[in-house]
Amino acid sequence: MLSNSPVYLQVREQLWEWITANSLDSQARLPAERELAERFNTTRVTLRQALGQLEAEGRIYRSNRRGWFVTPARLSYEPSRDVGFTRYVAEQGFVPKTETLTKVLTETPAWLADQCEMTAGSPIYHFVRRRFVDDRCLLVEHNYVNPLKCPGLLNQDTDHSLWKMLRDTYQLAPAERKIEVCSQALVGDEANILNVNQGSTGLYLERLCYDENGDFLEFDREFWLHDAIKLVVNIDG
Repeated sequence: MLSNSPVYLQVREQLWEWITANSLDSQARLPAERELAERFNTTRVTLRQALGQLEAEGRIYRSNRRGWFVTPARLSYEPSRDVGFTRYVAEQGFVPKTETLTKVLTETPAWLADQCEMTAGSPIYHFVRRRFVDDRCLLVEHNYVNPLKCPGLLNQDTDHSLWKMLRDTYQLAPAERKIEVCSQALVGDEANILNVNQGSTGLYLERLCYDENGDFLEFDREFWLHDAIKLVVNIDG
């Protein structure tokens, strides 16, 4: 890097070279900021700018109250595949885990009724789950499921693949899907659950699914860490 570049970028270069030279593994914890500032002969302010630059690039990440860590390899994510989270994570050599935070039978909110052709206030299942890859929480997921299609779903174990359960227990599968993806700041409960600062960069994905009869089946809202995944689309022909 040119010597006339901003000091924080020079420190960023030195820091990344040090991480690479020491072959720090995925999720390896970096030394404390004070130690790093001394190591690279810079101020804490400049060091934090350098760390922030590497964080924006997805090379390192910060966990509140725990410090800085080397970012794992991104998960390849193909949202159009009818494969549950557990399976596609395991297929890529990672260890998946899911925790159900809440699951309730509630009323369909007006904003969702407009999208899924349900009546506002009608019953709907709402699940909130957080999902891990190699013990790192990457995703907060809200699942809204049509209870008429799968009675008793609240009594099932939802710490595993919801889609596998719908398929195996209720013989349900999505026949039509609408998927949208955009960048979005992580705020509120989602930021707290992911243990990141309010306003951190994230990736938002929503998926609206209908069954083979054209009836609403499930609406999924996903809040991902920005450095967690890369979207993959395979097109035949």
